Amino acid sequence: MTRILAIAAILTLVVWALTVCIARAQTNVQGNQHTTAGTLEGSHQFTGNKMTGLSVTWHSQASRWLMIFDSQSLPANGTFNAQTPLIVCQWVQGAGNQPDGTLNFDWSAHPVIVQTGLTVALSINAAACTALTVDGNNNWFAGQMQ
Repeated sequence: MTRILAIAAILTLVVWALTVCIARAQTNVQGNQHTTAGTLEGSHQFTGNKMTGLSVTWHSQASRWLMIFDSQSLPANGTFNAQTPLIVCQWVQGAGNQPDGTLNFDWSAHPVIVQTGLTVALSINAAACTALTVDGNNNWFAGQMQ
């Protein structure tokens, strides 16, 4: 009988510990953040310092590059500098061929982590990842943040 009570006590502690760990892990999740419903924009400022996923929807035909800056604001059009470091730059496949489309990025295995802030933009500059020309109000952004 004592052995059964000891096993039950251990199992209770294990379940309690797992519940506490899951609850703690979820306290840092800031959830899905996105462009305001009914609007389109060229860039979006996210809250948090770790992005695990991003969805970008465009509404005009143009070649685009996804740029993520470690900054709380978007740099001016043209080239950027150390004050607003570019940490991710990726060509948005299909944007130049389709007037409307969506591309999803999954970084759950290797999240995008920033120190200062996380600002996402779509650039239509032909110089690709070397210069920024923010696309007009043609895009909708949604990101999973922690």
